[in-house]
Amino acid sequence: MLYDNYSPALNGIALRVVGSPSLAADVLQQTFLKIWNNFDQYDENKASLFTWMARIARNSAIDARRLKSFEHNQKTDSFDTTVHTGETTHIATAGIDVDTLLEGMDIEHRKVLDLVYLQGYSHSQASEHLQIPLGTVKTRIRSSISTLREKVKQDKKLFFGLFLLLLMLVVLAL
Repeated sequence: MLYDNYSPALNGIALRVVGSPSLAADVLQQTFLKIWNNFDQYDENKASLFTWMARIARNSAIDARRLKSFEHNQKTDSFDTTVHTGETTHIATAGIDVDTLLEGMDIEHRKVLDLVYLQGYSHSQASEHLQIPLGTVKTRIRSSISTLREKVKQDKKLFFGLFLLLLMLVVLAL
């Protein structure tokens, strides 16, 4: 039942971090094994079930991305593999309007959120990548999350997918 109800969302989280459908599938399998083996550690007073599972999926995806083998595979794909597969990746975005949620937010804040929460960068890696101080990265994240909280409070009609995205950002920032 957990797999049927939550695997698409958890796979989307993994896919966004690792960027590879096959690696995301491996991460999804590892995620459900971790959920199964550690379910006794779930505390409903700390987080909802989805939030707890999403955090496991995100951390597993970040771990997979940080492995040396991942970096090696990213650098050694042949030209034929990346260009001639004919595969396209489609992430279902029905009900998700990220542009509305991020509307009016500075591009600098958007970049930091994208790097840290959607691409799996650490705060220090984002600092290096953007060539800004670490404190600035942390301040922008904190400011962005506050802005997102206020937008959700003001407009309760945002799509469910946006709410889950915001919830993940808030929980991961704690």
